[in-house]
Amino acid sequence: MILKAAAIVTVNDRSEVLQPGWMRIVDGRIEAIGDRPIPAQPGDEELDLGHLVLLPGLINAHTHLFQTLIRGVYEEIPFPDWLSHIYACGSALSADDGRVAAELGGLESLRSGVTTLVEHQFLNRGLELADASIDGLRNVGLRTVLARTIIDLPGLAPTEALETPRDGLASVEELLDAHASELGDGMLTLLTGPNTPGASSSGELALATRAFAERHGIGQSMHLNESVAVIDSVRREHGALGPVDWLERIGALGERILAPHCVHLEPSEIEILARHRVVVSHNPVSNGVIGDGIAPVAELLAAGVVVALGTDGAASNNTQDMFEVMKSAILLQRARLLDASVLPPAQVLRMATINGARGVGLDHLVGSLEPGKRADVIGLNLLGRAHSVALHDVVSQVVYTGSPSNVELAMVDGRILMRDGEVLSLDEHELLERAQAAGTAVVRRLAEA
Repeated sequence: MILKAAAIVTVNDRSEVLQPGWMRIVDGRIEAIGDRPIPAQPGDEELDLGHLVLLPGLINAHTHLFQTLIRGVYEEIPFPDWLSHIYACGSALSADDGRVAAELGGLESLRSGVTTLVEHQFLNRGLELADASIDGLRNVGLRTVLARTIIDLPGLAPTEALETPRDGLASVEELLDAHASELGDGMLTLLTGPNTPGASSSGELALATRAFAERHGIGQSMHLNESVAVIDSVRREHGALGPVDWLERIGALGERILAPHCVHLEPSEIEILARHRVVVSHNPVSNGVIGDGIAPVAELLAAGVVVALGTDGAASNNTQDMFEVMKSAILLQRARLLDASVLPPAQVLRMATINGARGVGLDHLVGSLEPGKRADVIGLNLLGRAHSVALHDVVSQVVYTGSPSNVELAMVDGRILMRDGEVLSLDEHELLERAQAAGTAVVRRLAEA
């Protein structure tokens, strides 16, 4: 098909914005893109998208979809207490809950312009929740990255969610084998990792997951340096500056690590992250909601660390809205540093697209609109919504005024999942009813536990 749009925001190396723009897609791949009409070939479908602005699908580099079912339940409580409630969900969630939560979170993400989502799972029992999440996201049609992480330390997690390093990695290997046929085209990527080193995951587990990931050629995802409580624990137990410093000392860091949060970092830890090419997933809204603090994003970027963006789960954010995340990332850094020039919109858009793709090893396929890449594309109507008119600077308007209500077109791997604001991949009304029933049941079971 050939798409014609009022503008195409490419997010390529030159950050080109084509006004107007044309794109030809063949078998799910972008064949050509430019600011002049592309001649149609026999059989081409030509779509004139009017005043829509096209850009790469957003990449949510960190979330926990089961939390869509407990949205707004645990609020305004200290982080350790909040965390104990979240971990307790491991006793209440069924595979069916995991599937409907993934569908609901996937639907919300799609409506928010997300085409690739990193689902970080930590309340695992064998493969049932991982398989259910993969099924749910496949039903929506999103490009899925599932991090099947491991918890081995008692205290926070319920007994049924605890695994020895050996047993946990045996389940990860089984998951890799079960989905081996799906792992070659980029629609499904599997990661592992210690869930939260220093809080719920031991040094032994961190070393074991590192060796496993290197042996199998996969990446890792792990919560790092999120809260003051975790920093204090690592300092007390291991005599290190924080989790990053501790993991470096024991030899558990390396490349192909996606590190959500990284809120409380010593300067030497920033240097460690840069040296190992760790990609940080910054979650500004979540960190603000639960009072974790503000990550030193400007310092990370200055050190050469690649920073992506994530929503985190709905229990610590309430939404999966990546537009809100982009704007919050800018505002918090500027307020923290008293500098209105920090994080220009074009840089933040890269954090929400190509940087997220780099974090999970998919930047050769997605994250920008360029010939040869897969057609993960969203279309925003900026002229049809009062909050984004008058339009002068496309990138600025996307980042500062964009919202899910602007998203009218979404395509993953060349397949149109939403057109004219209508989701085509599932029955939205039926799903919302099913998800509300599941959420009500889960919260009831948690209250009775």
